[in-house]
Amino acid sequence: MIKKTYHISGFDCPNCAHKSEAHLAKQEGIEDAHIDFSTNKMYITYTNKAFSIEQIKKIIAQVESDPLDISEIEGKVEHKERLFTPSMWFLLARILIAVIVLIINLVVLERFDNSGWIRFAIYTATTVLLAYDVTWRVIKHIKNLRNIIDHNLLITIAVLGATALAVIHLLREGQAEHGVHFAMEAMMVVGLFQVGQVVEKVATNRSKLAVMNAIQLRVEYANLLKDGEIRKVDPEELEIGDNVVISAGEMIPVDGEVVSGSAYVDKSSLTGEFVPVLTDENNKEVFAGCLVKTGSITIKVNKKYEDSAVAKIIELISNSGEKKSKADEFIAKFAKWYTPAIVIVSALVLLIGGLITKDWSEFVVRGLEILVTGCPCAIVISVPLAYFASVGLASKRGIVIKGTNYLDQLNNVDKIVTDKTGTLTHGVFTITKIANEDGVSEEELLNALYAAECLSTHPIAKAITHDVDVKALAAKQVDYQEIAGFGVKTTYEGETIYAGNAQFMRNNGVEHLNEEAIGTIVHCKKGDKYLGYIVLYDEVKKEAYEMVKLLHKEKKGVVLLTGDKKENADYIKDELGLDRVYSELTPDQKTEILEREMLATNKAVAFVGDGINDAPSIMRADVGIAMGAIGSDIAVENADVVIMNDDPAKVYEAVKIARIARHTAIFNIVFALFVKFVVAILVLILGSQYIPMIVPVLADTGLTVVLVINSLLILYRKLRK
Repeated sequence: MIKKTYHISGFDCPNCAHKSEAHLAKQEGIEDAHIDFSTNKMYITYTNKAFSIEQIKKIIAQVESDPLDISEIEGKVEHKERLFTPSMWFLLARILIAVIVLIINLVVLERFDNSGWIRFAIYTATTVLLAYDVTWRVIKHIKNLRNIIDHNLLITIAVLGATALAVIHLLREGQAEHGVHFAMEAMMVVGLFQVGQVVEKVATNRSKLAVMNAIQLRVEYANLLKDGEIRKVDPEELEIGDNVVISAGEMIPVDGEVVSGSAYVDKSSLTGEFVPVLTDENNKEVFAGCLVKTGSITIKVNKKYEDSAVAKIIELISNSGEKKSKADEFIAKFAKWYTPAIVIVSALVLLIGGLITKDWSEFVVRGLEILVTGCPCAIVISVPLAYFASVGLASKRGIVIKGTNYLDQLNNVDKIVTDKTGTLTHGVFTITKIANEDGVSEEELLNALYAAECLSTHPIAKAITHDVDVKALAAKQVDYQEIAGFGVKTTYEGETIYAGNAQFMRNNGVEHLNEEAIGTIVHCKKGDKYLGYIVLYDEVKKEAYEMVKLLHKEKKGVVLLTGDKKENADYIKDELGLDRVYSELTPDQKTEILEREMLATNKAVAFVGDGINDAPSIMRADVGIAMGAIGSDIAVENADVVIMNDDPAKVYEAVKIARIARHTAIFNIVFALFVKFVVAILVLILGSQYIPMIVPVLADTGLTVVLVINSLLILYRKLRK
């Protein structure tokens, strides 16, 4: 299999992209194809050999008449999207010519052209100038016998019908002015349609730019400090251990830690929090994509660019369009049946009305007006944009949603099942009690624990070995084993050391344990001798209180699964007001209980976690949510949603954003259908005398612009105080 990513632009609407995508996917040699209209990206998986750009263009040309710009995206090549493209400027020039023609006809020629044929000729020539690209698309569709019935056909039929009526009236004695009026109306129909196309494309491009700007985190250069000199290099050239200088106004190029200096760093690009954080040798961890507001720092690179937080975010959001929402699937089916239905309705109005009243001229106009009113652009463009704008809003708030389909799942979430350490608590432990056994010194207990925990990356292990030279100890370990959810076993200086929870001790021959404390307890055994235990306390995040309160307000349950002992779990339950807790669990037991919780509801269940032991549950849940800042790579990789600043209240925000996306999409669909239905009824009842063609045009292109802007406004929604 060969997977390629392309930049593709030039589609009129998402429906055009869907049709091209479906046609590509049917080709021999292509395993799968997806076109993301919102990000101008195309993903193709080939079975053996990749197609050339020209081959792809020829295949798409069989179903799509618009000229497309296609290029392969390789490495760090980025395409700068523009608000106005050359084709849009050319279209604006044609519209300007039409405005001038209209003024000349109304102000000058009307006085001299009594027959009306001169004005008709000028109006018709201008109509051809405006409509040639629309009509050419229809001709290509008919030639290829694909996508014949779409908005281009509807507008073409309306223009041809109005022009035919103009000729008929001009040939009748005394009806020259009526003929000129229809010729002007034909020009106005396509002119207003093209004006709407320009405004619609500007609004759509602006929404795309707004979303893409929200995720443009890539840093262009890095100030590498080497041999006492600073030189600018590409961030991808940096190696682990390099020193990089970042001054005020510059972006941090890679993940690292401060070795000198201090600065206030704006982390909003990753976390959504706009208050700068003081970063120095005490608070040393920094992430790529963050802006140094004041001061200057030198950092040591601890991750290559491709492994940095910012690179992962860019990749996650950029590829989020590969996974479609139910709204996208609905739109594809909707357009397939809706547009032909509009053609049938308009034809029936024309035929039935004409046969009954014998006023064919009037009912031809009414049929044409219903055709224009019924164009589906307002729905097929604005609804997918509502979902993509929601992904953009989430990214601005420090939440990475890996696909618009997960917004649907978040909408259906009934309960949130969560881990404790690093999720509801800070994951930063402090030793609050040392309980050594009789005959065992405090120093002996601690030294054994240092040896056992020196190779572990678990937050508890880091807290125990905080002030210890772990490198020296690590070099002396033999047969080191870390058992997720239980503890550690290692051989140090010839003796086997066990460190872990009570169950781990019992599994290794220690029967009688005395635990009297609130907090996380780590027991220790060396050889056959039980040495005692220490108590560590992990403070509850203040945002955890907010998360539970907000989710309960939304009538969503919150359930805690933890490997910690029952007393600690019950304390957290009472402190936060959780619905249920399950304690002293292994990773396997967490997954089993999660499955029980999922079976107990017919809605979706989300799991929130951060560690390696949470990865199975994150994968198993309907929606897996990972804490991205301190979370393990495995947890983040398997999650559907990643919270970059480890704020548990962001779980509520993710649910709220999903609801905003759905409500906006539903509003756009209902409002568009309502407006079109009302205008169609008015056309049927009142006729063209009271409802001129400009009203149906506004019910199509004007409505599209309004609903696209409504989707765009999602980017600026407020979620919580």
